[in-house]
Amino acid sequence: MKTKHFFSKLIKVVMTIIGIVLLIVLGLLTIDGRSPQAIIIAHSLTKSTIEDYLKTKGDKTDKSSVVIPDGIIFPREVTQYKVSDMQVFEVAAKDDSSPIVLYIHGGAYLNNFMPLHWSAMAEWAETTGCGIVAPNYPLLYRFTAKDAHPLMMQLYRQLLERFPARRIIVMGDSAGGGFTLALAQELKADSINLPHRLILISPWVDISGGDDVLQEKDSFLSNEVLRRVGADWADTLDTHDPIVSPLYGDMQGLPPTDLYTGTWEVFYTDIVKTYDKMKAAGVDAHLHVKKKLGHVYPLWPCPEGKKARKEIAKAIAN
Repeated sequence: MKTKHFFSKLIKVVMTIIGIVLLIVLGLLTIDGRSPQAIIIAHSLTKSTIEDYLKTKGDKTDKSSVVIPDGIIFPREVTQYKVSDMQVFEVAAKDDSSPIVLYIHGGAYLNNFMPLHWSAMAEWAETTGCGIVAPNYPLLYRFTAKDAHPLMMQLYRQLLERFPARRIIVMGDSAGGGFTLALAQELKADSINLPHRLILISPWVDISGGDDVLQEKDSFLSNEVLRRVGADWADTLDTHDPIVSPLYGDMQGLPPTDLYTGTWEVFYTDIVKTYDKMKAAGVDAHLHVKKKLGHVYPLWPCPEGKKARKEIAKAIAN
């Protein structure tokens, strides 16, 4: 009986300790303001180093052909075609009135599509009925901005032959977000019909920028590495040329634009500057800021990312 009583008391003590620990953890999470999933993701990210950069620089690996990862299911058939030598994936729109999203993926102009890109595109295609056009544009270190931009301009012109501009939305994340804004500025300069909307997710708008004060908060991006990669992407272009750093481009006349950023990413300050320049130029721009979150958080598998993707879905369907 004494043994039974002892174990009963021990269980109560253990359960009490567990309860106290859980209350402390919940209290800390409440103070922090981030979901547990977002905290875990932030701490699981790995920041690139100069050593990583030096190993990668000059790598001429052929990145011109990719496949959609197993487990990613689009609601409609995915077709492939080429614009010159550029591989393009396309998912048909649900009907003739649904939007067409031209999605320009991120990856520091070095890396190809990641599973999070495919997952988000499949989600938006399902929830909004939109078509998806996803180009596998030329990447470092076989190509530079001067190779990629003419192909993207060619792709956009071909889309205009099939769809009215009012149905087209151009969206991109990180490097792809910067590319999206630069593409829109280039289209405007060439008097080509602009898309209905731009959606920029943590866009890299200044390849020589990045806020050094925020560096310690950013668990993923390294300003030192990005500035070197950005210069490689620019090649013979000036790093302030709007083709590679659209922060310095002409914002007047651009379509309605949504910009997403976390306050704990080194791009935050440059993104706010971009938003301010857009508003000053009369652009219908909307800045979506999430405190204590990092780079491309809308693509993260966490409650904050899910909420942002729903907001983006509404913008697509609008």
